[in-house]
Amino acid sequence: MKKGDKIKFYLFGAPASGVVDRVNRKEGTVNIAEGGVIYPNVQTFKELPKKKKEVPPWYILKIKK
Repeated sequence: MKKGDKIKFYLFGAPASGVVDRVNRKEGTVNIAEGGVIYPNVQTFKELPKKKKEVPPWYILKIKK
């Protein structure tokens, strides 16, 4: 992912799309801008954690094809 890439992510469980604003390679997170709001520290998951309280409010879910 690079700055300016369009990306699909989940915002409070609902699908959304936005633009990558900043990439933090040390933490493995990105900041995504959508609708004038920047969502910080968006994490990428292959599958969601089992415990509901461990799921962040915004995240990227990688789906196997």
